[in-house]
Amino acid sequence: MSIVLVKPHDLVGRDAELRDLLALLDGLKEGGGALVLSGAAGVGKSALLGAATAEAAARRARVLTVTGVPAEGQVPYEGLRRLLAGTGFPPGDLDGGPLRVAMSVLHRLSALAGDTPVMLAVEDAHWLDGPSWEALAFVGRRLRSDAVVLLATLRDDADAQARLTVSGLPALTVPPLTGQAAAELLARVAPDLGIALRARVLAEAAGNPLALIEFAALASRQDQELLASSRLPLTERLERAFAQALAALPADTRLLALVAAVNEDDTIEENTRAASLLAGAPIEAAALAPATRAGLVVADAVRVRFRHPLIRSAITQAAGPDLLRDAHAALAAALPDDDDRRIWHRAAAATSYDDDVAAGLADAALRAEDRGASGRALEALERAAYLSADPARRGTWLIDAAMMACDLGDRAALERLVVRAEDADLAPIDRSRLTNLRDISLHFVWTGVDRLSDLAGFVDEMRVRDGSAYALNWLSWVGLRWFFSNPTREARAPVLAAIDRLDVSPDDPQLVTSLAMIAPVERGRQVLARLDALSRASWVSPHNLLRLGVAANAVGAFPLGARLYAEAIAGMRARGPFGSLAQALVGQATAAARLADTRLGVVAAAEARALAVETRQRQWVFTVDAVSAEIHALRGATDVARDLAAQAERAFLSAGAYPMLALVQLARGAAELADGTFGAAWDALRPIFDPSEVSHSQYVRLWALPHLAEAALLSGRQEELRAVADELTPVIEESGLPIGHVALAYVRAVTAPDETAEELFTQALREDLVGWPFERARLRHAWGAWLRRQRRAAEARAPLRAAAEAFDALGAVPWSERALRELRASGERIRRKRDARDRLTAQELQIAQLVADGLTNRDIGQRLFVSPRTVSSHLSHIFPKLGITTRGELSRLMAAREGDYII
Repeated sequence: MSIVLVKPHDLVGRDAELRDLLALLDGLKEGGGALVLSGAAGVGKSALLGAATAEAAARRARVLTVTGVPAEGQVPYEGLRRLLAGTGFPPGDLDGGPLRVAMSVLHRLSALAGDTPVMLAVEDAHWLDGPSWEALAFVGRRLRSDAVVLLATLRDDADAQARLTVSGLPALTVPPLTGQAAAELLARVAPDLGIALRARVLAEAAGNPLALIEFAALASRQDQELLASSRLPLTERLERAFAQALAALPADTRLLALVAAVNEDDTIEENTRAASLLAGAPIEAAALAPATRAGLVVADAVRVRFRHPLIRSAITQAAGPDLLRDAHAALAAALPDDDDRRIWHRAAAATSYDDDVAAGLADAALRAEDRGASGRALEALERAAYLSADPARRGTWLIDAAMMACDLGDRAALERLVVRAEDADLAPIDRSRLTNLRDISLHFVWTGVDRLSDLAGFVDEMRVRDGSAYALNWLSWVGLRWFFSNPTREARAPVLAAIDRLDVSPDDPQLVTSLAMIAPVERGRQVLARLDALSRASWVSPHNLLRLGVAANAVGAFPLGARLYAEAIAGMRARGPFGSLAQALVGQATAAARLADTRLGVVAAAEARALAVETRQRQWVFTVDAVSAEIHALRGATDVARDLAAQAERAFLSAGAYPMLALVQLARGAAELADGTFGAAWDALRPIFDPSEVSHSQYVRLWALPHLAEAALLSGRQEELRAVADELTPVIEESGLPIGHVALAYVRAVTAPDETAEELFTQALREDLVGWPFERARLRHAWGAWLRRQRRAAEARAPLRAAAEAFDALGAVPWSERALRELRASGERIRRKRDARDRLTAQELQIAQLVADGLTNRDIGQRLFVSPRTVSSHLSHIFPKLGITTRGELSRLMAAREGDYII
């Protein structure tokens, strides 16, 4: 083993941990990886990190290091800025949203690793600012094909372990030293200690190397008071030991050390400037010399750092609250007005309500959110509420912060803020906001509209108090829940009246989306008209394209929805906001499922789920599982479909999202259709149409009507189908929903008596079915089957062949095979060739399609949130599966739609 020891005693008893670290570094020959060293303060994590860093440097790897400090969280991406300083990383790349920043870091590290292996050493990651840590965790989860290793040290307290759990990174717990190793270490650092004191130090230190060293020093000085305090936690006794050493230092040294301890910047110039303000007299950098000699700090001409994090904690604990506030005030005075750290130090120095500081924090929250530092924005808004003397403003900020926590997926913060808001002196409108927020976000109440019954009055109040735009923003936030709550026409009427009173442009995408969500029947034609105009507008942002995609799906215009989502996703990948990308991908997968475009659907659904998990947006994980179940059913992977449907069902039941069970039944119905069990398909789909069933959805039933019609045709339930269609016809005529008209044309044709069937099939096929290839193929299949039953086999072959080709192009294999069986029964000898694309996994299929579209590995990496080398690794598996060797061959194969049949 070639591990380099930083100090002779630092790594006593750590052979096992060193072997793990060496194995990780050996892995740089094949790729990269990540490991978090977790353990108690002083247990030796830093020594292990230092040893690994030295070994990496000895192997000529490029080592990048950063140490977290408690106050660093006040500056989003400060940790990344310091880690990547000197690597050529553009500072402007830290100004985007979280995913954009994380991808920029991943690509920069991948590029660096192309020349030489890279090691990232992150010490005290529990104190790193949240956005930096999340970006590094994102990178760490993707270090498979790049010669990059991420090593971090993390405390073992509850908050740090929660950060570790969320990160998804592998961890190595560093345990206390064994009795033999502890005795060996003590013999090295205090060889002259007497037997009795030696036994006492070993007992009190409990295998903690730092405690052994510090307690041995105390015992050697015959200063054993702290050793007798075994009732105190180990960290507290260590802090007292450091505080005792600090107390012996000159006053200027103590003040300068205190300022450095509460400051997130370690530059000596800034710290001496603030310390001078605190002292009321000049303090020079030379004042650090006694602290350096005492082993408390390490300083050079530019920067100062503490030898151990507990020293920083000991200094702030020893200062007391008054002096600590004075230190923050001095730092605030030493910083320029445009530095956001200034308002944070002012907040830390506040002794009571301060509306000026509170307003400054609220402004800082907006700036942090714009930079993508949503976690810091949440903290700023909560602190602003705490400092506000205005009860009404305090309540408003608490609810705004709770909504932010909901968007972040931070349930603990959401629950805390809701409890605080409930105890606040809220204005009636904020009390209503809180009720809606609590029910939707904490209790997941999606059934009925009784919890949203005051929505109309609420919108009116918000319009009067905060303006129409603010009211519309809230309305669009709750709109999706309303859509899946089966509201009655009577419940929708007052909400529509309140929307009509809003002073907003009829072309406002939020307005169009809200109308589509609240009343897709009454306002369906109005929404379709606005969508037609807005979909051609060049000024619509990616986020508004997402809103319009939501509206298009809500009113059953799925071909338009597919296009709007595709444009939204392309824009979000290029410009953001990345926080909504998971929702956009779920919408794209939903549109693909309705259109049976299984190749797009399986790719979009896989990416949507991965991204929803990545961004902790649980609601989209639930939804995309249900959508993905239907897509797999359409592909013929019915076992996978049923497993996903069951998974989604459990999630929806647990969340109380009962009407969303319609999506589960839709998937189960598609799986039965794929398996050819048509009676079971009818039984699975019929509850969606029945108001007495828990899985009933008055809007999803219109999506399910084409599947139900096919199940009825193939199971002999035409009469029952006519009854369902008769009930839905007025709804479809009033709303103008395109999917409803497509479904009714199919229903009328397949339920007609033989004497009128030909006319109705011909009429249905003359309808505008551009954008509906699956439904056109379904019609052609039914038409061809009817012709064959009429003994007109020669005429049946053309529509059946066209149907089989369309089904095959969409990847709807069971439907293609069924059409081919019907075609063979007509007398045509034909069989289907296996599509090579079906051998690819979802991610391989996605990468293959992007290569076919002309994207480079770097472009693909940016789009899929992986490094270019990971894309290259996937291609090395894709080419052999498809029997090809070049990107050109891949492009031609992915574009192929014909020649899949042998006659």
